[in-house]
Amino acid sequence: MASFLISYDLNGPNPSHKQMDDLIPKIAATYGRVLETVWWVEYSGTAMQLRDRLRTTLRKEDSLMVCECKVAAWHNLLINDAALKKAIEAA
Repeated sequence: MASFLISYDLNGPNPSHKQMDDLIPKIAATYGRVLETVWWVEYSGTAMQLRDRLRTTLRKEDSLMVCECKVAAWHNLLINDAALKKAIEAA
């Protein structure tokens, strides 16, 4: 499993943030919200495969970025620091 950061902007009425909040746990083995529309996930595929899976819910006017995460530094996130650090170090 690799660690990825997902960041998105929803620029229309659908999908809603709740729909995205419900989708991410269904496709990621382990996950956590890092910032309001930024998630950290563990995923068994590639960044492109994860992007394509998320795009099935997004509309053409929405924005999405998926980055594989190997090294990171942060401050004051919404996710438990220890859990995120352990997962990134294991990747």
